[in-house]
Amino acid sequence: MQHFISSRRSNHAAGSARAFTVVELLVVVGIIALLVALVLVGFRKAKLLARTMSCQSNQRQISLAQSSYATDNGGAYASNRTSPDGSFSYTLSNTCGSFPILVNKGNTNADSYHSWTASYGVNMSGTKELDSALTKGRLYPYIGSTPVYKSPLDPTDRFRSYSLNSFVGGTVPEDSQEWANKWNPWFCSQGVTPREWVTTHVAHHRFPSHTIMSIIEDDSDGFAFNNQGWAIDPRPPLGSPPPEGTPNPGAWANSAGWEGWIDWPAFWEPSNITYSYVDGSTESYSLQNKAIVSAIQGPPGAGVGHRYPQPADNSATGPWRRDWMYFRERVCPGLIPPMIPRYQAE
Repeated sequence: MQHFISSRRSNHAAGSARAFTVVELLVVVGIIALLVALVLVGFRKAKLLARTMSCQSNQRQISLAQSSYATDNGGAYASNRTSPDGSFSYTLSNTCGSFPILVNKGNTNADSYHSWTASYGVNMSGTKELDSALTKGRLYPYIGSTPVYKSPLDPTDRFRSYSLNSFVGGTVPEDSQEWANKWNPWFCSQGVTPREWVTTHVAHHRFPSHTIMSIIEDDSDGFAFNNQGWAIDPRPPLGSPPPEGTPNPGAWANSAGWEGWIDWPAFWEPSNITYSYVDGSTESYSLQNKAIVSAIQGPPGAGVGHRYPQPADNSATGPWRRDWMYFRERVCPGLIPPMIPRYQAE
């Protein structure tokens, strides 16, 4: 009798330990795969956030270096240019008057110029900057480390990822005769003379917490480095009629040849475009219209590249100019006449 009971117990135990079905195994595998995917997504986001914060930290150091340089140089910033402009003396004339421009006091010696990097001569290897282009620049003694010039978001092999705003640290925008001649008629029509364009000193910037100092940039026009300062066309785009709320819309006739994105911020991470302000604060901007990336850089095709006068905002293709407007409002508020964006379908 005891043997019979023991046998029945053994058979019952064996029957209760059944194996998983195929469906149950697939469910378990699916749950594990989902958990792994969530972990990986979280890891990628955390990694991107860390790189973005590191990039902003680099630019904070660059902005603070400019402030320190200005403190040691009577309030004057280092130039946003990476090498001197070829035209050290010229005159701007229109209905506002005649204005002689003297860059670097007329001294054509490149080494005497206050470029923030020394990207010229023996400091270059073809179109690539050498390490000395950074170490011999005017801001290096205040930055003190070449890795600060390279963004962790930058996938290229170059030494520098950042450009300075062309409207900070110039006798005229970017100390460039080209832009001065193109923009002078419109500025004049708005009551701003070349004498007021000067942005060389700390005191010239009324809104340091809203004026961009540095920004990530990706030159792709044959340069293997960010050539000169970062510039966009500050004039309003030509249109008929101009957007409601634009100051002095009759002056739009002076915007002939509007070039929109002369340069553009680097699109390595379109939702994490980093830049610093004059006061040392930093921000990260998310591009509103991702179609701008392919339009400028491609694919399809090679893209328009520099000086891209993107179309107006419209209901079919999106807010083409909203991103440009965002940066326009921050390149030099207080100097560049404001525009009130009223985004209307065309």
